Amino acid sequence: MSSNGKLRVLGRQQTSSASVVKRADEMDSPKLHVVFYRPRYGNFQHWALYLDADDQDVIFEVVGSHPNFQPNVVYSKPERSKNFVGKVFIATMSKNDIQRVHDVVRETPVDNDTVEWDCQEYVLDILDKLEDEFILEEDDEEYREARDELKEKRGAIL
Repeated sequence: MSSNGKLRVLGRQQTSSASVVKRADEMDSPKLHVVFYRPRYGNFQHWALYLDADDQDVIFEVVGSHPNFQPNVVYSKPERSKNFVGKVFIATMSKNDIQRVHDVVRETPVDNDTVEWDCQEYVLDILDKLEDEFILEEDDEEYREARDELKEKRGAIL
């Protein structure tokens, strides 16, 4: 062990096992993202919610158009789609919240009555419900910044 308290192995600096475990735990923690795809219809980017958790890659979205939107769940990484454009990190969650996210998504209604409602609104509705269930913390600075970024992206592509 060196004088600074870090382990040295073959001339490379190593951190203690406690910090390695902490980083591994953080990497294993479920993460939520909003993902963006090229427009399916018109000039509106398609949005979906992506849950990246352990061995689960789950994309929650609505497909179709007014008045025939349908909820859809895809078990895949969003980057595998040729239409994938990017994503915004929303939050790191507890593993205990994975099922709660599934439940909130299942309980989030699809609004086929409102002409202006779309996939972007669906994702924002889910995020609002996740806040209501205290899965997401509205006071979390990173989450607030993500919501601000989503507000800027909302609507038609210019």
